[in-house]
Amino acid sequence: MRDNGRKQTQIESAERNAMAVSREQVFEVLQRVHPVLERGLPGWSVRPNITGTGAVGLYLDGPELPLMGVNLAGEPVARHLCGTVQSADRGLPDGLDQVRYQYILGVSVTERDEEYPELTDLPKTGEPSWINALRVLDQQVLAKRRDEFFISRGGYVPGRRALGKRRVALRREFFPSKPWLGLGTIDWCAGVRSTPVYAGELDALATAAVRLASTWDAALRSV
Repeated sequence: MRDNGRKQTQIESAERNAMAVSREQVFEVLQRVHPVLERGLPGWSVRPNITGTGAVGLYLDGPELPLMGVNLAGEPVARHLCGTVQSADRGLPDGLDQVRYQYILGVSVTERDEEYPELTDLPKTGEPSWINALRVLDQQVLAKRRDEFFISRGGYVPGRRALGKRRVALRREFFPSKPWLGLGTIDWCAGVRSTPVYAGELDALATAAVRLASTWDAALRSV
């Protein structure tokens, strides 16, 4: 009986895998907004990719900004805006109409101590420049129009790594009661995340992402 139960489980698992949506199908849906992103963001790179969490997405990389950060070697490097329009959930559901999509957009960051100083060290180090980039986003782009950009409510989840905890502390310090600011991974970007939508709203989501990215980029160049 135990062997029969194991075989039944294997059969059910195989059936689920056979029904699950493929990454190729999701890429095909995302290709619908690829031209929108390229036309709306001239000078940006738009390319298909699989994220570190397995999400299917279109990666966005903007041109260099007059805003300095550091690379992994600790050398000065210009920041840029970056992000992705991607499937929103871990794993893919059984039906293509059940796939949800979101965008993540932020200013580039690197996983180094200089990017995430302790709060007690700020008088000596000064605030990292990604903080001011978020301030510009908050004051000049989002203002009180978060709903227009599908912005999620976010949160202050510190993660397990020390630098992740520092980043959350910096976000709380500079943007209290605004948990939607500073999202993204500590080695990629600090920005915002949209609420998930189904394919029927994907075009509107991509248009909002373009408007946010282009307006934020222009604002950072005029600071």
